[in-house]
Amino acid sequence: MNLSQRTNWHNQPNKLTILLDSLRKSGRTILDLTISNPTECGFKYPENEILTTLSNPLSLHYQPNPRGLLSARESVCGYYQQKDIIVDPSKIFLTSSTSEAYSVLFKLLCDAGDSVLVPKPSYPLFDYLAQLNDVRLKYYNLYYDDKWYFDVDSFNDLMIENNGKIKAIVLVNPHNPTGMFIKKNDYKLIKDFVHKHKLALIVDEVFIDYSFEDDENRITSTAGETEILNFTLNSISKMIGLPQMKLGWIILNGQQSIVNETVGRLEIISDTFLSVNTPVQVALPMLLIHGKQVQKQIRERIKTNYTALQNLTVSYGSLSYTPCPLLNSEGGWYGIIHVPHTKSDEEWALQLLENKNIYVHPGYLFDFDEDGYLVVSLLVEKNLFISSVKEIIDYIVNI
Repeated sequence: MNLSQRTNWHNQPNKLTILLDSLRKSGRTILDLTISNPTECGFKYPENEILTTLSNPLSLHYQPNPRGLLSARESVCGYYQQKDIIVDPSKIFLTSSTSEAYSVLFKLLCDAGDSVLVPKPSYPLFDYLAQLNDVRLKYYNLYYDDKWYFDVDSFNDLMIENNGKIKAIVLVNPHNPTGMFIKKNDYKLIKDFVHKHKLALIVDEVFIDYSFEDDENRITSTAGETEILNFTLNSISKMIGLPQMKLGWIILNGQQSIVNETVGRLEIISDTFLSVNTPVQVALPMLLIHGKQVQKQIRERIKTNYTALQNLTVSYGSLSYTPCPLLNSEGGWYGIIHVPHTKSDEEWALQLLENKNIYVHPGYLFDFDEDGYLVVSLLVEKNLFISSVKEIIDYIVNI
């Protein structure tokens, strides 16, 4: 799938979405293994507590601040303090989402026609945001050899090819959909590269609280970074399963002289929009407390489903090989199944949908270089997830 096809995936009909719509209209029950909206996955939310936080009388008072309400920013600092990271509330800028944070930073760092380095494979969000902000994307590679790695050499090649037009590097920690966390050694190499070429580093940490197991070799967060110009992004959409509340943030760090100049420019952009509504800012301190119940359920679900996926894809009956091996992941909300190259990703997805009523993401949506990958959400209810994955493997093996 080329870039234009991938970019149009969500905003123009394609064979898979056309078939999905047709089957649903005919009355078929579809087993959706693409769902990423936690509010539709059967998690138990503390409804009374959350609704009570939104009825605070302070929500009726408008206090415009380009950074966001101090009480909300201090609660973000509290979240990082639990990770033993000290964050200055004056360096936090609230946004309505991580998507908006990217858009703000592209405006801040780039002129029209400038470029940003982003990972490949990856979720297609970057394509849309780049087009909206007149920014060009250049792709550095992630490669897989029993686990995922950065192709750091591709950074140098891209800098040479683009002759100073690259302004920032985007990292996703852990990456979506591969689940790869940034390791300390890789991070040092990337920091050195950013410093050498006077770039900015944008680190998306929306899935950082969802690891399958601890690893002392990975970085915990870049929110405390001081040596390079760094923007750390997160939001309550994934962190506590509240995408409808629309609140995220940017944490700015780096050498003080650069930060001072950047703060002023970032403040102007933020003051132009003032997009974050007051009620959710007022509610944020309590949302972060009550949301821990939801985060715990999500973490348990993804770990359980990932373990089940590992077990289901290791072997099949009396076969001496693994017909649909699982690509190793360290965290996040997705699993990647390697399927035979006898059909394209789209053909596998279409046949599973039509013949088994199972809806999965074809790998090309995430810009894999070759066919052979299906991506499934780990948020799906456990029993439904296990039965659906069994159906997928049975179908692929026996077709």
